[in-house]
Amino acid sequence: MSYGHFSPDGFEYVIIDPRTPRPWVNYLTFGRYCALISHTGGGYSFFGSSGYNRLMRAHPSSMNIQDIPGRYIYVIDRDSEKFWSINWQPVQAPTDEWEARHGLGYTKISSLVNGIHGEITFFVPLEGDLEIWLCRLENRSYHKRSLAVFPYVEWCLGSYVFDLIETSFANLFKTVEVIDGAIVAGMRLWEVSHRPSKPHLVWPVYAFMGMSLPVESYDGLREKFLGRYGSYASPEAVRRGRCFNSLGKGQDVIAALQGGISLDPGQSHEFVVVVGAAESKEDIPGLIRQHADPSVCRRELEKVKRFWAEYTDRIWVKTPDPEFDLSVNIWNKYQSWVTYNWSRMASYYIGGGSTIGFRDSSQDLLGILPQEPDRAKRRIQEMFRHQFKDGGTLHNWDPVSDTGPRTGHSDDALWPVLAVIAYLKETGDFGFLSEKVPYYDGDEDTVLGHMVRSINYTLGRVSDRGIPILAAGDWNDGLDQAGMEGKGESTMTAEFLAWMLREMADLYDVIGKMEDALKYRAIFNELARRVNDNLWDGAWYVRGTTDRGNVFGSSQNKHGKIYLNAQSWAVLSELAPPDRALRCMESARELLETEYGLALFAPAYQDPDPELGIISMFVPGVKENAALFTHAAAWAIVAEAKLKRGDRPYNLLKKTSFITHGKDQDRYMAEPYVYAEYLHGPDSGWHGRGEFTWTTGSAAWMLVASLQWILGIRPEFKGLRIDPVIPPAWDGFHVRRPFRGAIYEIEVKNPSHVSHGVREVRVDGKIVPGNLIPAGPADSMAVNNPSADDTHTGDAPIDNAPLPGNCGRVHRVEVVMG
Repeated sequence: MSYGHFSPDGFEYVIIDPRTPRPWVNYLTFGRYCALISHTGGGYSFFGSSGYNRLMRAHPSSMNIQDIPGRYIYVIDRDSEKFWSINWQPVQAPTDEWEARHGLGYTKISSLVNGIHGEITFFVPLEGDLEIWLCRLENRSYHKRSLAVFPYVEWCLGSYVFDLIETSFANLFKTVEVIDGAIVAGMRLWEVSHRPSKPHLVWPVYAFMGMSLPVESYDGLREKFLGRYGSYASPEAVRRGRCFNSLGKGQDVIAALQGGISLDPGQSHEFVVVVGAAESKEDIPGLIRQHADPSVCRRELEKVKRFWAEYTDRIWVKTPDPEFDLSVNIWNKYQSWVTYNWSRMASYYIGGGSTIGFRDSSQDLLGILPQEPDRAKRRIQEMFRHQFKDGGTLHNWDPVSDTGPRTGHSDDALWPVLAVIAYLKETGDFGFLSEKVPYYDGDEDTVLGHMVRSINYTLGRVSDRGIPILAAGDWNDGLDQAGMEGKGESTMTAEFLAWMLREMADLYDVIGKMEDALKYRAIFNELARRVNDNLWDGAWYVRGTTDRGNVFGSSQNKHGKIYLNAQSWAVLSELAPPDRALRCMESARELLETEYGLALFAPAYQDPDPELGIISMFVPGVKENAALFTHAAAWAIVAEAKLKRGDRPYNLLKKTSFITHGKDQDRYMAEPYVYAEYLHGPDSGWHGRGEFTWTTGSAAWMLVASLQWILGIRPEFKGLRIDPVIPPAWDGFHVRRPFRGAIYEIEVKNPSHVSHGVREVRVDGKIVPGNLIPAGPADSMAVNNPSADDTHTGDAPIDNAPLPGNCGRVHRVEVVMG
């Protein structure tokens, strides 16, 4: 491993060379506060909204290559006048030792330079809108050292876009002052979008930096600290060993503090830096004093580590593949939690926006649902609160202004239906269907009423052939022109609708609404007939048609002949007959699989095609133009598992895994401990390079594919299904997971070395018929709720009695495959 490796226990990624191919990032976050930090301290922080409540400045153009600016601690030896930074960046002084450790909720950077060992542990505590830098310097030389240290950050303050695009103008509204030794910065103009005809706002918080060392000098102005024509690598204030005590208004503001430390040989000293946001300037000195004691901060850090130890332990697997376990038990789980919390709001690639994606969040909750069902439930309620009475939805929204665009993407309305179905299968909380949630444009309805309107909205937007239209796009946003006139068709949306129709029919069976179940199955059957009659291309399903009636994703096309999602979703929805299901997935394997995974489609578009849209305008092999999308690969893994295709699902997962890609770090370049949104496709000059890591729906779906479809421990409405599809070479595996108030310890044995098939299931020593562990009957699951009538409000409650015998119990499950 050229640049790093996992720690023996797997809970840290240890980076041993600061010159990684790209900045390798961690997310430190709880509550409203989030800090993105690279392995050298680069990155930025925000709270609540990356777009509108940004504390620190960071621009994508400099972040991805130079990884500046960031959180730095400069050190100068007052006797020799040599200076460096503990981080390595931005001075990049030669080091005798250097290491960075990304852990769950913290990052620790250490170095040995000029006989001084320095370390900084960055973390966000469980409570408070702030981050802590726990610092330690040790004199490993043979003589006394007199040092000056300079913590440094650069302020953005409020609107990220305002600061990025109009930096000089934005600076005119900034203020900086010193309060009890802390740098405090404010912003007199808060540029919040979607506020027409409303008065200007003042940013309602103050950013601050303080430290536990006595402050000998400070700077609040960037020009003074760096010096005229100065640089981060050699700031004038550091070279002179003292800041200029600069303050002012209407300038480019920073926070730099300077303190002194004297160390005898072998002596060490700890100190703390606190950076954060407060609504009142008067609160800031108290916040800093509260965290000024290093021993207090160490206890706070232990709370963070304990949180993550307990969170990851709720679901734990042990298989014959340690890399599979490492992903599922720790890093895939961690990435899914981060993505759930911040959607696509914050990134090292696109700088960070302000919005929460409707489609994105509906999927992200799948990654935290088994561990935190209550949080998933609240997210579903939030999703439906952004639905209109006609069943359509916002495409995304800004949580500060609670506004966003209604784009008309054909898939948007269906995603919360999928989320509710998943929630009900996990929890058995059928009473949720009767809870009231308001619509974005007024009035309210039950959750089930919202679901029905989602289905009806999609059913009402179909072509002359009765196939759902593409409109502004579907999951593939790159198809933004193919259906803008409302005539083009989307195979994927048709398959999605079919899937949700089938799930809704099953739900109606469970809650005793048989007429509605029959009605939805009839609609499913008719939609399946239309898709199979019109969109089957002979060996695979086409991806859709344009407004002009031209087909794409077809053997007729020179480029974009076959799309992956049209095949996998035909299987997920069960819309494809068995022979076609196998044939289309085999076509995907033959035509889309590359050395590093499955392409989104092939061949890539070589020239822009206005009829299709931006999908053809990305350069070949990048993003939606035939890259290797991890998200789509996850669906393909699920489809292969549904078809029981031997060790194919597992092998595809291994090929797609970040751990596999991370073994070739100079090729992959991205962080080797999280999934990337995509890898460059074969038409790119950088085939196999990872891009857009961390906040991607790939995280949740890969966790679902691993736990529910390869290991096959899958919640259903009536219980827990045990249905593995594993490599035949495996002797078995073990899974611990919570389910409806109980803990299930599941031991699967595979004495016959089959890839699928369950011969026997025992729960607490008793044989269970088949492979479904019943959850236990609720007192009543019948409900007087809507049929497919979008005017129904569903007033009748659903009884949600607790499941008998499942509260806090541990069930021992023995499974024999064969």
